[in-house]
Amino acid sequence: MPASIFRDEVRDVLFRKARQCTKKNEVVRVVPAGKWDPARLRKLRSSLHVSQAVLADIMGVSKATVIAWEHGVNSPSGACARLLDILNAYPDILLEAGVVSIHEVERKRYRMKAKDD
Repeated sequence: MPASIFRDEVRDVLFRKARQCTKKNEVVRVVPAGKWDPARLRKLRSSLHVSQAVLADIMGVSKATVIAWEHGVNSPSGACARLLDILNAYPDILLEAGVVSIHEVERKRYRMKAKDD
């Protein structure tokens, strides 16, 4: 398992306190998930260079849900808002966690198109 600053920090604090990490003892404070308005969501999706359908697959929701988020009908909450926060801060996590893969054929096609422009 790769090294983790988070795990190391929590372990060190718990070692000094000689108890478990619980909500009551506040060793770890959890920041509330961010608010995701339509413009912020579209900006994230655009920066990832993915369609609404691909973002829906990543998030585990339907394309209609992503469309509703982008039109302001609904907004992401709970686990979806938290995942969007993580994707916004660490977009490479998609590749590192094996959530998505990029096929070489598509990369070549994109490079060729970019050279023509």
